[in-house]
Amino acid sequence: MRKCTYFYATPSDFHGLMDLVEAEEMFLYACHRDIRSPDVELYRTARKIPDLLHLFPGHYVHDVYLVPPGTEVKAAPYQHVSGTRYALRPPQLSSAVVIQLGGEHPDGPLVQSRFWAHGAAPETLQLENMLFRTIRRRFRNVKGPKVGPEAYDQMQAGRRLTWNMQAPAGADLRAD
Repeated sequence: MRKCTYFYATPSDFHGLMDLVEAEEMFLYACHRDIRSPDVELYRTARKIPDLLHLFPGHYVHDVYLVPPGTEVKAAPYQHVSGTRYALRPPQLSSAVVIQLGGEHPDGPLVQSRFWAHGAAPETLQLENMLFRTIRRRFRNVKGPKVGPEAYDQMQAGRRLTWNMQAPAGADLRAD
């Protein structure tokens, strides 16, 4: 089993990738967008998730969980100095494909994303395998991370593809 797959994708790269996976597999996207609410939103397609792959100041990654239909998804409460907050993290799910999306930062760079399988349910492993096969076919392998077609063109045109906003420009991904 793969540990983690790193990739760079623009919203259109990601939507094109997930359209292919959605055509082959049945799953839902579980998103917990508000730490002050226990509500978890479920989506049938990636295109319905608002602001996917768009980062905001102070917002570093967007966690999305791919779960089989019928999976019970609940955010767990925890105490914070400002009061009760809620989090949806892998331990709250028995099995899921976890996608941590970086995406387009307001300052211009494209931040790295990653995915992995959490748990050992056969449908989760099958979904992660399908996602990996599809990303391997559609995206380029550039020094390890997979790079979507539009992200690759933007990198060639000078856009920063970085694993972290605080990383120096010398650490950015380059095709050479």
